Amino acid sequence: MAIAATEGQRRLDALRALALVLGVLGTLVGLLGPVWAGAPDATSLVGVVSGAGACVLGVVILDRRPANRSAWGFLAGGLLLVATTAVYSVAAGQTRAGAMSPADASTVADLAVVGEVLGALAGASLPLFQLFYPDGRLPSPRWRPVLVLYLLGWVAGAIAVGVVAWPRRDPGLLADLGDVDLTVPGSLDPALQVIAATEGFAVLALAMGVAAMAVRLRRTRGNERAQVLLGLWGIGTTAFLIAATAVLFQLGLDAASTVASLIAPLPLLVSVAVAMRRHRLFDVQRLVGQTLTYATVTVLLVGLYAAVAVGLGSLADHIGLGSGVPVAAATLATAAAFRPLLGLVRTAVDRRFDRRTWLAVRTIDEFTARLRAGTAEPADLVEALRRAVDDPTACVVYLDSAHATGEVDSCPVTIGLDGAPADLGEPRPGRMRRTVEAGGAPVALIDLDSRLTDEPHLVQAALTAASLPLENAALHARAAVRLAEVAASRSRIVAADDSDRRRIERDLHDGPQQRLVALALRLRMAQRQPAAGDRAAADVLGDAVAELRATVDELRELTRGILPPVLTDEGLAVALRTAAARLPIPVTLDVSPQRLAPGLEATVWFVACEGMTNAVKHAGAQTVSVQVRSDAATVRLLVRDDGVGGAVIAPGGGLQGLTDRVAAVGGRLRIHSPSGSGTTLEAELPCAS
Repeated sequence: MAIAATEGQRRLDALRALALVLGVLGTLVGLLGPVWAGAPDATSLVGVVSGAGACVLGVVILDRRPANRSAWGFLAGGLLLVATTAVYSVAAGQTRAGAMSPADASTVADLAVVGEVLGALAGASLPLFQLFYPDGRLPSPRWRPVLVLYLLGWVAGAIAVGVVAWPRRDPGLLADLGDVDLTVPGSLDPALQVIAATEGFAVLALAMGVAAMAVRLRRTRGNERAQVLLGLWGIGTTAFLIAATAVLFQLGLDAASTVASLIAPLPLLVSVAVAMRRHRLFDVQRLVGQTLTYATVTVLLVGLYAAVAVGLGSLADHIGLGSGVPVAAATLATAAAFRPLLGLVRTAVDRRFDRRTWLAVRTIDEFTARLRAGTAEPADLVEALRRAVDDPTACVVYLDSAHATGEVDSCPVTIGLDGAPADLGEPRPGRMRRTVEAGGAPVALIDLDSRLTDEPHLVQAALTAASLPLENAALHARAAVRLAEVAASRSRIVAADDSDRRRIERDLHDGPQQRLVALALRLRMAQRQPAAGDRAAADVLGDAVAELRATVDELRELTRGILPPVLTDEGLAVALRTAAARLPIPVTLDVSPQRLAPGLEATVWFVACEGMTNAVKHAGAQTVSVQVRSDAATVRLLVRDDGVGGAVIAPGGGLQGLTDRVAAVGGRLRIHSPSGSGTTLEAELPCAS
């Protein structure tokens, strides 16, 4: 196994060395082109920029990936381009050296044919790179016949050029390759037709290569997708600049055409270098989308300007207006159309090209619209976000700065949508986290699959679109926290109130009440054993006993609103029986003997006693029934009477106090009291309270 690894490494080292030798030779030959040509004409300079640049880039890529066939295809194209410009440069240098002898003319003619053959190969060589880009393999096995047909056509075209041009070789053929002071004779028309055919084949081959890259683009993700996108951007931009070069040349702008021809290869060279070295590929989709957007907008605005200028110019000629009016109108129309046109084109480009980002934003926008319409809930946001970024494992927690403990600068706590604490824990391998802000304040923390680090534009666009619904959900979560805090505070107040009631009842029972009862007993004993003939003392003692009894009764009445000891000792059923026994009307009790939590028993006790007391004092009832039922989750209390009804909840009244007390423990009190049909109090309280 170690031997195999060593042999593989030797093979890679040999490929690196071969690439270095070929690249250095190609670069030197390309740099010598302008020297051999005798003048820095456009063709020789293109050899320096395109050919030598491709050779250097090929060596750089192959140093990292020596077995990558797309890199070898790129280097081969650079070498062919360098060879073409070198042959042209040598021949052009001889034509510029002065009058040519017959031998020189024959040499130039031979070199012109060789240059055309090499040019046919160089012109159609880019698919050697495109078909294998970026990983050195074809997009799929189905592309093997396409590769074979391309290679056959590529080689056959070059051979056809040589076969047709060699018998008709003439120094004038060199004028087809570059700017030399020669004329192409009519005898070369058949050769020129074959050369034109090879140029057409080169265009078709280039389109085939673009199709292969497009197919690969649909099947890839992450870094490889970014590489393909960047390669397509480079090819498209270079093709656009080449077309601009041809247009400038036809318009007679030779200097601008030369500059454009020198700049044209740079986007392809730079994009391939960045893509193959995988250096900062994160914003490739954005770069490509913006290039397409602004290129399309530029073309449309130029067309609009030309249409308005020409149309109004014709009208101005008929009505005698000056030429400045059409120009001003065209300028105004172009300026007015720029912003809306940019928006339309950007949307169209994103929809067709950066479709994943477009779909992500549309998914969030549709959810936001449904949220505003009331057909979606904040709880649905997580699922919408998962669909938007194509990550079913995405998690969301909300940040609550106001709920943080400690000093003002303490970190926000993380909570769920229901307000309960939610902790994502420590960052795990394979995960990434992003904080979403709204109005400059952090509102949510998103946990995502780390594969999305290759698509930062997608994540950023989705989270930016989701900032408003995330802020809305964070407000819901924070409101839930505040409500829970209020409920807990009310429960603590109720518990403290019950504790105070028990303390007061115990103090009254164990202190003054006991002493008054003892005093009453002693006075009774003194009344029964008065001094002989002391009737006045007996009467005084009798009055004192009566006053003490009244005082004791008042104390008992006072402590009736306080929790009785029997409630704590015996439970709700016994306490309600004791309370019902003191009423002057019959009371039907149906109370489960099961004990409840102290706070819950106290609440049920107060509601039941208030209901029975109201039935006697205010409703004129003849009978009252009390029913208490409980299960694992809920306690239900029902108090019915047959009184006059018409009971309403008045601010500050007893029923309002009952409603508040039930709500304080998380329950609900319903009152049904139609006039003349009695009153029903129904309370539902959670057992968890």
